Amino acid sequence: MRVLVLGATGGLGSALAHLLREHTLFLSGRRSLPLRELAEALGGTPLPGDLTDAIEAKALLEEAGPLDLLLHAVGVAGRAPVRETSRELLEGMLSAHLLTAHHALRYARLQQGGRAVFFGAYPTYVRVPGFAAYAAAKGALEAYLEAARKELRREGVHLILVRLPAVATGLWAPLGGPPKGALPPEEAARKVLEGVLAEPPPEVLEV
Repeated sequence: MRVLVLGATGGLGSALAHLLREHTLFLSGRRSLPLRELAEALGGTPLPGDLTDAIEAKALLEEAGPLDLLLHAVGVAGRAPVRETSRELLEGMLSAHLLTAHHALRYARLQQGGRAVFFGAYPTYVRVPGFAAYAAAKGALEAYLEAARKELRREGVHLILVRLPAVATGLWAPLGGPPKGALPPEEAARKVLEGVLAEPPPEVLEV
């Protein structure tokens, strides 16, 4: 398979990349040096770039070429009461979760039967005080994928939404660390790949 992992230097993205190292692997992330080190260790091709920028997103996806599997392990976490949530925080959440997914689907060349995987969240876990902006971004992503799935199905492309519980990655560092009981990224990655590579591919995978 030709595989592209977006957000490859994050905890979940890196775990996914390690499990897919036997395939033709393309790795993308904003941090150039860690990305190149990871690609060298796994025998993959580094494609540094900022997915919130349409020009950079288009360039890296064109360089990746035809894909069988795309994994969008991109996002940020943040917490603030509604009355303290700035426009910058809200727009940053939407940009990180929704805009990057839009650019990925707009510019990726997914082959017939290809799968594009995106990570949502269980609503009951994120629709809680302090996480309104994060919950809104994840909800917007899910709605976007539901509509996009109906378009891309005609091209033979499968869009898969994965709902994960908390995963113990650096995403939680600004919030003081992952919540108790968070999944190790290696375990989460293994469960994700078992599910998204199943036949027939699911539309929604709940881990």
